[in-house]
Amino acid sequence: MCFGYLPNVLDFDDGVHLIGTSIFLDARRARDRAIVSHAHSDHVGRHRRWVASPPTAALCARRWGAEDLEVHRFHEPWDEDGGRVTLLPAGHILGSSMVLVERAGTRVLYTGDFRLRPSATAEACHPVTADTLVMECTYGEPRYRFPDRLEVLDRLCDFVEETLGRDAVPVLLAYSLGKAQEMARLLSDRGYRLWLHDDAWAMLEVYREFGIEFPGCHRFEMEIPANGVLLLPPGPPSRAVLRRIRRKRTALISGWAMDPGRRMPFGQRGFAISDHADFDELVELVSRVGPRKVYTLHGPERFAAHLRSRGFDAEPATLAAQGSLF
Repeated sequence: MCFGYLPNVLDFDDGVHLIGTSIFLDARRARDRAIVSHAHSDHVGRHRRWVASPPTAALCARRWGAEDLEVHRFHEPWDEDGGRVTLLPAGHILGSSMVLVERAGTRVLYTGDFRLRPSATAEACHPVTADTLVMECTYGEPRYRFPDRLEVLDRLCDFVEETLGRDAVPVLLAYSLGKAQEMARLLSDRGYRLWLHDDAWAMLEVYREFGIEFPGCHRFEMEIPANGVLLLPPGPPSRAVLRRIRRKRTALISGWAMDPGRRMPFGQRGFAISDHADFDELVELVSRVGPRKVYTLHGPERFAAHLRSRGFDAEPATLAAQGSLF
């Protein structure tokens, strides 16, 4: 249902700001108060007060030292600046939120990072209808259509078995928050023993506080694991560890593995398992929300052109005039 346009405006200079209100979504600059969709570094700032779902608040406290936490459960709206705000599960990582703002008869939905496909460790995504949609579109190119996850997981397990059969260590490179915990759950459910880097282990402990179990998982303490899988973050923190392991095979766990021209950092192999929506999921999300206006963020600007070809009024937020009407 569409309710007309809100007599306020959106500003994309720092996250998303509803001009005329104190509502900031995923601002990177320190704010007196800001809503944080999830605990990844590119969506947080050093705010005085952090507004988030319970798991995101706990992750921000552990990872970023957030102290003044205003916690709201999913599907429980609160009143703010003459409107109503509701957090909805985004399906990206544990606690990740979409933010619905209803004000002056208009509904605005901000997705943050999201995923429609089922997750082993995140709450199921719950999009709703809205007049204006502000959406992430990381994989907003048609070539990013992810294969069936179970098939990819089967191939990953084959890689692990082959590596262990060579008396070598299978090293999986996965981001320390979100991807590492999901891979730990998926592989431990298949009977593997896993060792996690300190950063990933600290986040795994928060996941456990919210009832997610990780059988067979251990904290990596620089002892080379035997008959198990080592999970490390990609990038500089892993270099010293990788140099110490003489017999190893590495694989990057990322949606970017779909791109044959992309270099796999440290990775001999790549497996396309992602906690983001792929191209088809992005389009499906827009269809399910049914917006009159779409602004795209955090992805290729030409995704907006794909949406326009399908009849949606869409434009990249980076090209939108500041103060564009909803």
